[in-house]
Amino acid sequence: MTTTRIRQSPFVPILLIGGGTALGVLLGLFGPGLARGLTSLIERTPFPVHGLVERLGEIDQAWSLPVLGGAGLLGGIFLAVVALGEAPELEVARDHLEHRQEDRELWVERAETAVAFRDRNDLVLLASDGGLRARLDISDLPRTKIRGALTGDGWPLRDDDPYDADFQPWADGRPGFTPEEQALLRERREKRKDKAARRTADEALAAAGLVVRERDDRLQVRRVRGRRAASDVNPEGVRGTDR
Repeated sequence: MTTTRIRQSPFVPILLIGGGTALGVLLGLFGPGLARGLTSLIERTPFPVHGLVERLGEIDQAWSLPVLGGAGLLGGIFLAVVALGEAPELEVARDHLEHRQEDRELWVERAETAVAFRDRNDLVLLASDGGLRARLDISDLPRTKIRGALTGDGWPLRDDDPYDADFQPWADGRPGFTPEEQALLRERREKRKDKAARRTADEALAAAGLVVRERDDRLQVRRVRGRRAASDVNPEGVRGTDR
């Protein structure tokens, strides 16, 4: 069975290394002169000259160019290594796909996927009932190659979320959610900047029949159709609050 492997473009680390080196060289060429000019300007004011600016202005260009250029090169190499380590990798086949990122690997069967679409930097896969099967980070992968691989292997790729109209903004304590669901949503909002924690929270919410996304720095949520909330059975179990 043929698979399409999609990785980060090799030009990304090249650009990071080249950009870091170029920035270091530019600082080495023009930094001391700019620092001396800034020092002269500040000395005419009552404000003190920052020690770093003063030291930079004292460096001779014969030293500043190799030192700052080398520092830029090392900085670019460091960023390139970090980018390579954090970049996701996607393999697409007709009957499944695999997603790898850092120390996590995920296998998704085509038979378990009814809808696939891109939501900003993620590839979202939904089950037949609209529940979340997986949300995969594709931020550093070429989008056209992903689309070509999925459509070529017959995956149900769409341009948008078919359940878009079902999402509603969530606020802590909003009626319609059990205390357990409120706690899961609260944790998801608090951990939104931690990629691993956010992924774990999404999986816990999916198990509870909820799907979330972020819009305008707010959490939006929808309930999977056909799954009733505990509040529908026992309204007293929901903690209400003012809207």
